[in-house]
Amino acid sequence: MAFSDDTRNELARVVPAARCCRVAELSAFYDLDGMLMGNAKQYLDFTTSAPVVARKVLTLLRSLYPEISTQILVRRSRSRRTQICTVRVLQTKEAQAVYGEMKEQRYTAKGEYLRKKCCRRAYLRGAFLGHGSITNPERTYHLEFSTDHSQAAARILSTIHSFHLAAGVTQRKGSLVVYLKDGEEIVTLLNLMGAHQALLQFENVRVLKEMRNQVNRLVNCETANVDKTIKAAMAQVEDIQLIEKHIGLDELPPKLRQVAKLRLENPYASLKELGDMCVPPMSKSGINYRIRQLREKAAEIARLYQ
Repeated sequence: MAFSDDTRNELARVVPAARCCRVAELSAFYDLDGMLMGNAKQYLDFTTSAPVVARKVLTLLRSLYPEISTQILVRRSRSRRTQICTVRVLQTKEAQAVYGEMKEQRYTAKGEYLRKKCCRRAYLRGAFLGHGSITNPERTYHLEFSTDHSQAAARILSTIHSFHLAAGVTQRKGSLVVYLKDGEEIVTLLNLMGAHQALLQFENVRVLKEMRNQVNRLVNCETANVDKTIKAAMAQVEDIQLIEKHIGLDELPPKLRQVAKLRLENPYASLKELGDMCVPPMSKSGINYRIRQLREKAAEIARLYQ
């Protein structure tokens, strides 16, 4: 089963205790796929292609209105690849009661999102169940809500922003997509919605990926350092060979002669290792100083024999 389906199934089992939160979650389903229909006789529809979402809508309705009259309608989509489920509130008074309670929720002054934090969390949970998806973190970090309704997209976006998360919005094939791409922020949103098992799985993958990346960075850094050391050593060997060819190493001062011979005999040794081989041993900075003197001597000879 896909990671997104696992997350959706987990969220479908979360039923908030507070009535206001159940209404908020139900209102997310209405904003995305709901409709109050009819004139003299009205009914309220919640439509979805996911049976698990239809069951969640029915659970919320019955928990809010125990005596409510509902009907579940199932039909094939136009492509006939999926089933479309509609949860319908049949009685006019009941439909108006559900609709009225959703519309009477307390919003901020601008009406951008619900005032209570617990209700905003429930709203996002309903929005994800209705039109959300999350990519398997093994591949990449991406969570999104897709909808054809601009008002719903704006409300989802502002609700996410109310938790100080950097969500963005874009268009894809005529739909609006509200998305998050930062791994840490996706973890925060999963926690807010109540998807704790998905959060733990996401975090485990994220930690392993970061560990692998850290190991790769360390290996690359170490490889780069080794390459740098070898290139420097080869340049030093070339300088010493130039000195040996034109004036001979025996013409060098004893300390320089010792370092030059050790470098020729140990072309891949580090400066510290060369220092340990000296008699008496020398520090890395001491060896580096002698190497610079040899390089200057080689440069002087090169100018003379150009």
